[in-house]
Amino acid sequence: MSVPSSAAVRAIALVLLAVYIPTIVASVKCPDDISDHVQSKLDDATLFSTCSTGKADARFAVTSLFDVLDFSDQRFLMFCRSSSCVKPMQSLLHRIPTNCLIDYHGSARNLSEDVTTLYHKCAETTATADLADEEHLYRYFLD
Repeated sequence: MSVPSSAAVRAIALVLLAVYIPTIVASVKCPDDISDHVQSKLDDATLFSTCSTGKADARFAVTSLFDVLDFSDQRFLMFCRSSSCVKPMQSLLHRIPTNCLIDYHGSARNLSEDVTTLYHKCAETTATADLADEEHLYRYFLD
């Protein structure tokens, strides 16, 4: 049996570091003051429940940003199309740390990923609906 060369040992060590360092960094808990601030923004019932759809000043019953995931498709689209609803989510995107976990409703989570995923889902839903609206208009005027 041959002994691996020092270059091979270094290569293996670098691969192991590349795999484990991101896992270690992502599993570090955020400081309590940062966690408390982010939680207060996500669970700001006043902020998210008062955002208006623009339709007869309709309001959403939201106590946390993640409540919108339980909306019907139509209500989710209305939420995503309302700038007064999406702007707070956009500001959260840039304020939530990406390198630590936050205790949120009993579990440590990477809330940066969660909010980013929700924001992209909103953008995708809105873009799909806009395309469908556009196609409907073209058919209406071409018929």
